Amino acid sequence: MTALLLAACSQQHDAASIAATTGVPDFVAGATAYTPAKPAAQGASPAVMRHVSVAAHAFAANSAETDLPVLTTPPLTAPQGALVLVQTLTQSPATLQAIRDNKGNVYRRIGPVQTYSDQHAGTFLFVSENTKGGAAQTWSLVKAEGHAADEASLYVVVLNGARGIGAWGFSNTAPYGLRTPLTTTAAKSVVVSFWGPADYSGSARDPLNPYVAPPGWTLGGQNDNGYNQCSGAYAWIGGGAAGTVLDPQWSSKKSVKANGSMWLVEARP
Repeated sequence: MTALLLAACSQQHDAASIAATTGVPDFVAGATAYTPAKPAAQGASPAVMRHVSVAAHAFAANSAETDLPVLTTPPLTAPQGALVLVQTLTQSPATLQAIRDNKGNVYRRIGPVQTYSDQHAGTFLFVSENTKGGAAQTWSLVKAEGHAADEASLYVVVLNGARGIGAWGFSNTAPYGLRTPLTTTAAKSVVVSFWGPADYSGSARDPLNPYVAPPGWTLGGQNDNGYNQCSGAYAWIGGGAAGTVLDPQWSSKKSVKANGSMWLVEARP
């Protein structure tokens, strides 16, 4: 990951009024893609030629009371044959109807329905392997009928060189981390952390409550805990040996309750 192919971009629109608060953006988003790694030299060993790396990432979020039936990321250029992880945070588990992209890829859910924030909010994790990529690729969270105005967030991480999912875990019991550490199953894999805090610090309208990735992890993107967006963040780490134990701890400018959510998922070569 060297130069940026597509610089981070964002959109913000001011809502006239949300809960009597002016200047609240109804939609925020960002997308970043990286130049592809140079191919390995001919004659290199398979271990050298095959490793996992993050090729692109994107997010989108809408504030509560925003009439937005479909939440869509900005477009970016994604490689062919990549593995794509998609995580959602929604006002309730019933908010989410479907995950889709504009390339016709199929996404399967990892694990059961998960809840956090006193079991009121929902979070789901999806994966698609060997995907169709290309220019102007976008991902969308389709809301169920009657839930168009629900707050929601959508996070996407595109990985090169990954054949499938290795270890994964979820917790909604620890304020900043996972209940049980994750142990990687392969060398040269990448582990992605998706964090969804439950923040009751009175900062629901404060856009300056950033989330800090665990030490050694690369922060991909986030929507600060502002504007009632089911906000969250994502980060990744890679390059370790098989059997590496990971127990990442996020931090936040302001306090969070102990019932936030964290996904950890390994993309392995």
